[in-house]
Amino acid sequence: MSASRPPSARYSSAAIFLHWALAFLLLFQLSLGWRLEELAGLPQFVAYQLHKTVGISILLLSLVRLGVRLFVPRPAPFPQPQPFAFLAEAVHWLLYVVMIGGPITGWIIVSTAKIKVQTMVFGVIHWPHLPLGPGWNEPAEAAHSLIGWLLVGLVVLHVAGAFKHHVMREDLIGRMMPRAIRSWGGIGTAAVVGIAALLGAMFLAKALPFGGTPAPAEPDNAAVATNEMLALNDTDNAVNEAATAINETATANEATNESVDEKAAPAPWQVQAGGQLGFRADYSGSPVDGSFKRWDADITFSPDDLAGSKIGVTVDLASVDTADGQRDDSLKGDGFFDVAAHPRATFRSTRITQRGGKAYRAAGTLSLHGVSRPVTLDFTLDIKGDDATVSGSAPLSRTAFSVGTGEWSDTNTIKDGVTVTFSFKAKRQK
Repeated sequence: MSASRPPSARYSSAAIFLHWALAFLLLFQLSLGWRLEELAGLPQFVAYQLHKTVGISILLLSLVRLGVRLFVPRPAPFPQPQPFAFLAEAVHWLLYVVMIGGPITGWIIVSTAKIKVQTMVFGVIHWPHLPLGPGWNEPAEAAHSLIGWLLVGLVVLHVAGAFKHHVMREDLIGRMMPRAIRSWGGIGTAAVVGIAALLGAMFLAKALPFGGTPAPAEPDNAAVATNEMLALNDTDNAVNEAATAINETATANEATNESVDEKAAPAPWQVQAGGQLGFRADYSGSPVDGSFKRWDADITFSPDDLAGSKIGVTVDLASVDTADGQRDDSLKGDGFFDVAAHPRATFRSTRITQRGGKAYRAAGTLSLHGVSRPVTLDFTLDIKGDDATVSGSAPLSRTAFSVGTGEWSDTNTIKDGVTVTFSFKAKRQK
């Protein structure tokens, strides 16, 4: 048998690297695809974005691998009966069909979905949608599912074939190993390590956390106050009154130390850097937290002249940030904020009242997405001399402002209620 072997040869370094890289990515992608069916809400969204990135990576690497196979010399196949030779060749070419066809059918699915979510490879590179009609969606989904199961069968056949050659002491596996591995025992050990790594890829896809929530900022007094306001908004009026009474008692001794300037006519206040304007929505039972990076407030205020006080806020909607580039692009699109037509949201107070102690309420009008509705802001205000600390919140109905149209108008997927929170420091202007 040894006399019939072809001359000793190895695959190129490029072919070896691409073989193992693609094997790892394919099994990771297969396992991740199955896991998508187990997830819901925000975790599913985050995992789906990773699935698309890995798919595009597989497509690009597979095209390079195909080029290497066609144009770079490779070892001659081992002699074997014609049926086995045909099966081996068929498995190899079907693997290329899977590696290229899988990502392409997934690309078609994304491009023809009812709600088109922008694909960003690694969260950085914008990947375009294919110019195809919705009629392509259902066939692509069927083909994508079939390709997944075809991959399972081809992997089993490919591994079985490699094992057969190894048992027959034909150096097939050694050809696809780094040159540093030369001994027969070393090749066997490397094969076991390679299989373990591939199984690890499947386990990794199952074990990765997909919480999707931004990392919490360092705690400060303003953030703590904001969280307190969120807790108050989730309770009933009786708890609010009790909290107000406690707040009044706790701060009674400080009231005598406040500057007499606070009892002057309304004065302009300048918002200082570092303020936060955020929101929380509910996507399929999972919280989605976001913020706006660019916003400004025009405040004229005095606790002793609330009738003459006023609050105005302008928000740049294109500055939305939910720690996920694809989701941010969707929010900016015409299905949600439609920043091209309505780049800003504005709030203008019409009446400010004191709820007790340092707690206030500002009733006014919010203009968002071309719709104006009455909105009420509850906030706490702590003034010491010319410095003020403010934190508060407001509940909104997104559908009242037509935010989330088409399929996203379904409040079973994205809840109608959205909580807006804010915290900042301001300085009285002379």
